Formats: sequence, C-alpha cells, structure tokens
Amino acid sequence: MAKIWGKMWALMGLLLFNSVCNVSSLSVNVNNIECVYEYVLYEGDTISGNFVVVDHDIFWGSDHPGIDFTVTSPLGNTVHELKGTSGDKFEFKAPRSGMYKFCFHNPHSAPETVSFHIHIGHIPTEHDLAKDANESTRKRVIGYTVGEYILLTLVSALQVIYIRQLFSKSVAYNRV
Repeated sequence: MAKIWGKMWALMGLLLFNSVCNVSSLSVNVNNIECVYEYVLYEGDTISGNFVVVDHDIFWGSDHPGIDFTVTSPLGNTVHELKGTSGDKFEFKAPRSGMYKFCFHNPHSAPETVSFHIHIGHIPTEHDLAKDANESTRKRVIGYTVGEYILLTLVSALQVIYIRQLFSKSVAYNRV
C-alpha cells in the first residue's frame, strides 16, 4: 500500500512540476521541413533550449549538409537561425509576445529524428536573486523591529501598572 501511495505522490509531483514550468520536450521526424509552435506570454521572456539529430554520428557521412533551424516571431521576422548543424543550444529574448514558429529543414532525402527541448520564461540573473534576498532581509528586519517596539511598549505599560499597585496599598503598622 505504501508503494502505491509513493508512486501516486511522485506522479502528482511530476504533473505539478510540468504545469508550473513552461518546458516542452519532443522528438520530430524531419523529412523536408517540420515546424513546432510555442506561445510566448510576455515580451522580453527568455526562450532557450537545444536540439540534436538522433544518431547523426552513426548515419551521417562527411558529405551530409546537416539540418537548418529557424525561429520566426509572430510578425514573421527571423529571430534566430542556425544552418547545417547536427544540433546546438540557443537562447534569445522574445521581441514580443505571441506564437513563435521553430522550424527544422532537412535538405537530405533521408528522414531524420530531431530531439527538441525548449524553455520559455524568465531566467533570474544574479542581480535578481540578490535583489530578492535583500528585499526578504529588509522585510524580516522591519518585522522584528516592529515586534520589538510592541513588546517594549507592553512591558513598560505592565511595569507602570505594577508600580502603581505597589504604592496604592496602605500599610498599617501596629505600634505598641
């Protein structure tokens, strides 16, 4: 029973991770031209990824021209282009939001399988991480300071009440 629950939690975690991260990974068979479309939500988002022709080192001779990779923006402009390669990494900023087209062109007659991975979103820089840490520390310091002042005021009020009670009692002395 514990194994079933463990597998179920692992599956739910995987589904949650997949829904939180905007990451796509697939394999495409390229005969002539094959395109994949991805929607970019925000202008300036970082689009990064990589691709590789599966088993290119086994089947390709020295005369193979490689494949071409082109990324086209929603307006039809070429944003990124690689020619005659068996695979590479890419990264660029999206000039605008919208549907981007990632195309593979295989000039060779034999179909090729391309493994393609893409990530769309904001990749934090060291400056962003330092800024977040600074903001977090600032909030904690303010919280502790306000808490300290509230506690100091409360203790002072209790001291005043206690001292007033001490002086309000009348002490009677028996004199013989």
